[in-house]
Amino acid sequence: MKPQKKHRLPALFTVTVCLVILALLAHFQVTPLQVVDHWLAYPLQTKVTPTRTFMFRLISVIAQPTFALIYAILLAGGLWYFHQRAAAVWSGTTFLAGAVISWLLKHLVARPRPTTHVLTSETGYSFPSGHVFTAVMIISLLLYLFTKSLPHLWQRAGCLLLAGIWLGLVLCARIYLGAHYPSDTVAGLLLGYLWLRAALWSHHQFNPWLQTHLEKAPTNMRHARKPK
Repeated sequence: MKPQKKHRLPALFTVTVCLVILALLAHFQVTPLQVVDHWLAYPLQTKVTPTRTFMFRLISVIAQPTFALIYAILLAGGLWYFHQRAAAVWSGTTFLAGAVISWLLKHLVARPRPTTHVLTSETGYSFPSGHVFTAVMIISLLLYLFTKSLPHLWQRAGCLLLAGIWLGLVLCARIYLGAHYPSDTVAGLLLGYLWLRAALWSHHQFNPWLQTHLEKAPTNMRHARKPK
């Protein structure tokens, strides 16, 4: 086993255990978790202004899972159009698989949404935050597919910084609007990390096979000649 993989195993185990513990606490609506959620949400929810509400509602709309699905389709379609078919199939399937996992976890935990300080109408269950999780998926796909081609380290670091800022804004927006408890957004981050590790593993395992069957076949077909 490579040294990098050895170092990843404790992190994967720790994140998985934390997510399971959070899911159990949220499912049974344990009082200590509710107290911590209230304490973490208080700084964001104490000062409500029309400007902040408008800004966070706009961020929430841009980052909603429905739009994230559209972004994923556009990304996969663009990659396919520019003959990056293996990347298109990989990005599309990993996004859909992540969406299904998030949906299943929501219904397994079945945590009701907050009932106080609600500034936006939401339906469905609260745990984990779908906005945060889908933001992690889209950001991770974009960073992995496109930042590798950037020639300078400062460019890649700048993209990471912008991605982190956007993800932080999405997280804050969901808490400020009262759509999620803070622990829901943390669960979205944890699930996003696990999804990212699984997506990268699948890419390393199946990308060569996808490239062989999807990217070379059309070229051979175009240049193939019919027998006389």
